[in-house]
Amino acid sequence: IFPLAGFARKKEQKPKIGIRTYELEIEGRVVPVAVWYPAINEGRGLFDYNGLTKGSAYLDATPDRTKAPYPLIVFSHGMGGCGYQSVFYVENLARAGFVVSAMDHKDAGMCVMKGKPKVSVGKVLLAFLKGGGNLSKTVILLFKDQVRDIDFTYRPRELKWLIDRLLELNQTDPMLKGLIDPEKIGASGHSLGGFTTLAIAGGEFDCESPEKYNSELCERVKEALSHRENLSPEEMALARVPEVVCCLEQYKGKKISFKDPRVKAILPLGPAVFFPEGAFKKVSIPVMIITGTGKFEVPFEPIQRVYNELQGPKYVLRLKKVDHMTITDMALKIPFARLVLPGYRWRYK
Repeated sequence: IFPLAGFARKKEQKPKIGIRTYELEIEGRVVPVAVWYPAINEGRGLFDYNGLTKGSAYLDATPDRTKAPYPLIVFSHGMGGCGYQSVFYVENLARAGFVVSAMDHKDAGMCVMKGKPKVSVGKVLLAFLKGGGNLSKTVILLFKDQVRDIDFTYRPRELKWLIDRLLELNQTDPMLKGLIDPEKIGASGHSLGGFTTLAIAGGEFDCESPEKYNSELCERVKEALSHRENLSPEEMALARVPEVVCCLEQYKGKKISFKDPRVKAILPLGPAVFFPEGAFKKVSIPVMIITGTGKFEVPFEPIQRVYNELQGPKYVLRLKKVDHMTITDMALKIPFARLVLPGYRWRYK
């Protein structure tokens, strides 16, 4: 008789990862920033993600420098999300041999890296129900004040500042010093964070030529924005932004790019595409876009257009039975959301 223990499989030991937190000045704000990295010990114990989710990173663990310097990936959260919204994703990137960093953009609300969320769970559920399960309507109901100006130019600026600060820490911070390879920087982001990564990859707002901003259309846009406080979610449909973006004052008659040449590859997740036609004809870095087929997801047609325009190595993955929130951890704490939205990670464990 063989002992049962002989049939037991040894539990796989995952490589350790560490996390270090900072408060850095970015765009005139002092914001929380987290950095994940390969580690060799358990530091000060498992890190508490502000009560949002459980992770496996150890606070201030000693970095594993055997393969340093490591490529850097900066992660940009979705509208109203936070730097801790996708812990399982950033932790696994660190475990794969990257230094990963995330911050709270100024629109963080449903979760925050420090302090209390600005948007309650009840408000999220109410917006979802009022929006009929439509992603655009839900976002507008939740964040109308932030989206009504349709000006998200602060996003790529903040991500550039984050890269600046991290490269400084790579020179001055005893823990991070020499850990980052400044020649190997990538970016990944979810939803509005996907827009952010597309922008720093070189997505261009070419609104210089008059034909790019039809006068009749622009008059209608100007009229609508003059009473934006009273616009309904239907009237503010985010899917229509690419059609009217060149009518907006921040772009009209201009050619603007937020390209950061330090970023060598990007991976947008369910990206919001707020760019005019032809925006990506000059983008030649590797791009992989991952999105889902669920009803609660960004439209695929704009993503297909981006893919068609990209010049470099490019990939698009559409995952079945996956929706816009699959990449997030924060939604796992909302039982009702698990019932009405497909694709949460708990279904794949």
